[in-house]
Amino acid sequence: MSRGNRVVLAYAPQTDIAVAPKTGWKTLPRTGDSLNHGVELTKSETINDSRIATAGMVTSAKAEGSVDVEMIKSTYDDFIAGSAFNPWNADVLTFGGNTQAMFALAKDYTDIAQYHYWSGMMVNKMSLKVPESGFITMNFDFMGSGYSNTTTAPYAIGTSSSPTAPKASTISVDSITIDGENLKGVACITDFSFEVDNGLERQNCIGGGLYGAKNLEMMANMSGDFTLAYSQKSQSILNKQLTGATIAITAVIKFPDGSSYTLNIPKAQISGDVPNGKATDLLKAQMKYTVVEQAPTITRTITP
Repeated sequence: MSRGNRVVLAYAPQTDIAVAPKTGWKTLPRTGDSLNHGVELTKSETINDSRIATAGMVTSAKAEGSVDVEMIKSTYDDFIAGSAFNPWNADVLTFGGNTQAMFALAKDYTDIAQYHYWSGMMVNKMSLKVPESGFITMNFDFMGSGYSNTTTAPYAIGTSSSPTAPKASTISVDSITIDGENLKGVACITDFSFEVDNGLERQNCIGGGLYGAKNLEMMANMSGDFTLAYSQKSQSILNKQLTGATIAITAVIKFPDGSSYTLNIPKAQISGDVPNGKATDLLKAQMKYTVVEQAPTITRTITP
């Protein structure tokens, strides 16, 4: 019988889904995951010599799931780039590109010698969440092209450890500005999120096998939300939804060692409601935003 504290997840970049990586494996720190393998069993309609149904057949399968993490400096940069469909370029990452990045994921249940392996995993969705209090968290949702398991030996060979610090929390947020203005003390932001959905679609072809021929990215939809303490400034931002005017959002996350990640969203359209509340409530304006026209970027500054 297995225990959760004996389960180890690792990943490695992959170029050929038919070949398991022999090098480059790294431990993947996480708070949880939903990696899974599902199959579609097609029911047979063949009539035999009794009223008992004949056996169905597996006609397709899915390799997919998500990984939840606390934001750690440098540890998840490969997956962030995977969600952007672009490589890092001089520490700047532009979202909405056309470069597919694939990963192999290996999950080892070490106490029962049960080893699982997913191949050709691509980041379909990514989310970054800054809560009102606590750790900044991220989620990576994957779609892949293959799966297997064994009890013989781990798929991840020569796995290296990944750092588990420094982590980012709410107090790591240096600033979140709207149209270049820091709203601290005017209409402070109490929480913030950013999400990317690459809309991966599976291309099925005759001869493509259980997992289809390929996963293809569609429109890159980027959105999120934030909450403002309600004030005249907050209402002036809410009023932009009346005309469809855009706002620019910049979020700077600094780690205790001086490293930082700066998310820049040049143009986003917003929607939200006039806040309501009880006499004892601090009134807040909750707003949703959708990225339009210009690609967001993340700029990283990494202290060794």
